[in-house]
Amino acid sequence: MSAVWIPESFRERPYAARHFAGIVQWAHTHHPFYQHFHTDISRPLPVITRAMVQEHNDLLLNGHPARGHTSGSTSMPVRVSWQDARHRMEAEDTQRLIDWYGGRLVHMKIVALATHAANDHTLEVDSPLDDQLAFIKDQHARHGAVSLISYPTNLERLCRYLIERGETLPFIRRITAMSEAYDDHMDDLIRQVFPNAVPIVTYSSVELGMIAVRCPYRPENYHIMAHKLGVEILDAEGRACPPGVPGQVVVTDYFNQHSTLIRYALGDLAENAVCDCGRIGLPAITRIAGKMRGLLRRADGSQMLFTSLSSSFRDSPEIRQFQVVQEQIHQFTIRAVPRGVPDLAPFEARIRARFSEEFGPETRLAFTYMDSIPRSPGGKYFAAICAIPEAAP
Repeated sequence: MSAVWIPESFRERPYAARHFAGIVQWAHTHHPFYQHFHTDISRPLPVITRAMVQEHNDLLLNGHPARGHTSGSTSMPVRVSWQDARHRMEAEDTQRLIDWYGGRLVHMKIVALATHAANDHTLEVDSPLDDQLAFIKDQHARHGAVSLISYPTNLERLCRYLIERGETLPFIRRITAMSEAYDDHMDDLIRQVFPNAVPIVTYSSVELGMIAVRCPYRPENYHIMAHKLGVEILDAEGRACPPGVPGQVVVTDYFNQHSTLIRYALGDLAENAVCDCGRIGLPAITRIAGKMRGLLRRADGSQMLFTSLSSSFRDSPEIRQFQVVQEQIHQFTIRAVPRGVPDLAPFEARIRARFSEEFGPETRLAFTYMDSIPRSPGGKYFAAICAIPEAAP
């Protein structure tokens, strides 16, 4: 068999190079999806996109039953399958995460029951905030639960609700934020409401499991689960980005021999990082920006992270929740949940001015006010969605 082409990001890392070559050789011999897409493994291997997987999902499963699927919030779900040994690796990573942060605590979850098992310690994430608060207090009183697991967007809503009530929950010792991108402003909100809690943030996906975990010592960095996954950060030309330069996240799973994923583009953005914590000997990434579908588009073809606009919404006293949908270059729908104030004109004026500044004076905004903004079937919430087709000018 010819030598396997190794990505630039792995060439100076013997473990990564060896395991990348191993899964590529195995897939080239045994997996029909890669026999179709990776015909010459001695040359640079193409990045596998979600669209390619969606179109050929049965081929990717290779006869194995699907054991999970993505939420399909903006397109057809991706169905995946892992062998039992690969499942056990996820359990080991969960224990590793717990050990990094001081050991196991009695926990409760507020998550989407569509993708998580229902039990006495789990509440549906769409439950009203007063029900969530009652659930947290009940779990602590009856079971001694001191650890809360939920999505960043739900944790933000819960924090702001408790700040409005002037209430804190000092008995909570750990907050775990999962599945969605985590903005730095969340640390301050958590400190205000859960003054004795340590925030844990994981970066994960249904297709690949736990990808990276926030460093307990340098929280700006996330350590990659590099014993099972190879992570590349690539620019628009497919070259490895140096530290500090954002690029798309491309991941290889070294051990999944069912729905094998080699150089799979998750649709997320991040930056390579060098973590100087001196405690955890794993490579790191930083500034995980979430889904590229949340990148808004300008008329010149450039893209912008929604984080540069999000504070205009987050700091608005008139609203509780928001979502921005870009239908065309200069056309947006602003969905918002009002706080009950009678006059929303100041909010609309500020947002119009900010969007005009970023996208030009011809920008058109339609404001839609709702009682709540629904999550995806998998429980995720997207603050910004670019609905412009990729091929559109």
